[in-house]
Amino acid sequence: METQNWSYDEFITFLLIYVANVDMEFSDEEKQLIKKMAGESTFQKMVEIFDSMSDYKAYEKILSYKEKYFATQAEKDAIVEKMKDLFYADADFNIMEKELLHFLERMM
Repeated sequence: METQNWSYDEFITFLLIYVANVDMEFSDEEKQLIKKMAGESTFQKMVEIFDSMSDYKAYEKILSYKEKYFATQAEKDAIVEKMKDLFYADADFNIMEKELLHFLERMM
């Protein structure tokens, strides 16, 4: 699987954009949290990349970075915490988000 040479911040930004879109509603609160973590330019760059991909391609891209950014349990736990922070950003941790979290935890 081909990877780009994304920094950790770019990877996390992309992952959070992916999970924020699972419920088809990318809320202002979610956008603001990601921008705060990543910065405006990284956020915009990764949104453009995300928007150019299908959901499946985005998922493949995330998994392509497994060995680089979430190979250990500690790395996985840190990423899951970032995802949970995002899910609670709009005060609506809905069933789709919960299912995606469980799915990604199993896949990671």
